[in-house]
Amino acid sequence: MLVGLLYLILFQLFGHMMVVAFGLPIPSPVLGLVFLFIFLLIKGHIPESLLTVSSVLLPLLPLFLIPASAGIIEHGPLLEKDGLAIAVALLVSLTASILITPYLFIFFTRLLRKQS
Repeated sequence: MLVGLLYLILFQLFGHMMVVAFGLPIPSPVLGLVFLFIFLLIKGHIPESLLTVSSVLLPLLPLFLIPASAGIIEHGPLLEKDGLAIAVALLVSLTASILITPYLFIFFTRLLRKQS
């Protein structure tokens, strides 16, 4: 289990190093997950230790939203000023996610069927 946690921490660290080194406007955990995804595609399978850690962390995922919610409450004046723009951006991104996710699921399902 510690090896799986080490995978996650090292890829987040690598993402952070890339963001800082190149000044990228991407959150470092997101870039770390992209690198982890590429690593898993190249490797061809998910290591057992990573499966174990992810199965433990996945049910706890809603708890990671609490700090973001507290951060939103702390920035009341910003919400008053740019609340409409933020709401539109959230609505557009949510709609795009809902429309694109089924096609990605179908694509990866077909890809995995071809490999097996």
